[in-house]
Amino acid sequence: MLEVSIYNQTDVQLLSNALKEKITSPIYMCIGTEKVFSDSLGPRVGSMLNEMMNKPVFVYGLCNQNITAENLCHSYSFIKAMHPESQIVVIDAGVGANEQLGKIQLTDGGIVPGAATNKNLPMMGDVSIVGIVAEKGMADFYTLNSSKDKFVNEVAAFIAQAIVSASEETA
Repeated sequence: MLEVSIYNQTDVQLLSNALKEKITSPIYMCIGTEKVFSDSLGPRVGSMLNEMMNKPVFVYGLCNQNITAENLCHSYSFIKAMHPESQIVVIDAGVGANEQLGKIQLTDGGIVPGAATNKNLPMMGDVSIVGIVAEKGMADFYTLNSSKDKFVNEVAAFIAQAIVSASEETA
């Protein structure tokens, strides 16, 4: 696992380089909902990728087109059926200790979405990108305030920038 921080701008290139090494034909599956600031990381990244990418790429899970616990299994099956030869890169929000806030974790293999909120969902993806946007404990995850919104946007922009950079350098 690679862990980088949004507070170190050189880490964008570090994440980008690691992505280039791990992925060859990616499909991005961005999990979450804008109904909860902390859980909106995935769709924010998805929408940013759609706006920023210079070359065509499949991105599932956008703002106003969320992949959530309710449609997650169906969405994953659909993506696998539509893109059987592609790597599915899952992007999701995560929780951690206070000192982990703003960290992004890149891992080979999938993730179990919803683990922080005690959802019983299957593992998904071939590569995962998790942005730590809230402290462990339900209260912080569901906190609504403008500073949380800005923070989640910063983490989303960092991830999107690294993905776009990795994509452009392999074009």
